Amino acid sequence: MDLPNFLSLPFWNQLARAHLPELLTVLTAAVLVLADRYVRHIVHKFTASHGRIFRFFAFLAVCSIGYTGLTLGTAWLLRSGLTAKGGTYMAPMALGIFLIVAIEAQRQRQI
Repeated sequence: MDLPNFLSLPFWNQLARAHLPELLTVLTAAVLVLADRYVRHIVHKFTASHGRIFRFFAFLAVCSIGYTGLTLGTAWLLRSGLTAKGGTYMAPMALGIFLIVAIEAQRQRQI
């Protein structure tokens, strides 16, 4: 492999397309880790005035149903975004999403 081929956009798009399931898994997990803070805040705001048993069942519902739906929705949105226009800009978009996740993680002081 020569250097001009290594630096070309088609090379990186082909590499991203070959590893799309792994890329989606990593991106979805990173986005959900950062979104967890906001989900917990919303759930706490709605359940703060209720009893322990209600808060426990709300916790179970959020963990079993809420995060499942959030994971599936996030993965679908990421896949739709990355494969838009035939995946012409898949590698730069993935890099951009990673940069946004890193900036938000730094803002939340998680890294």
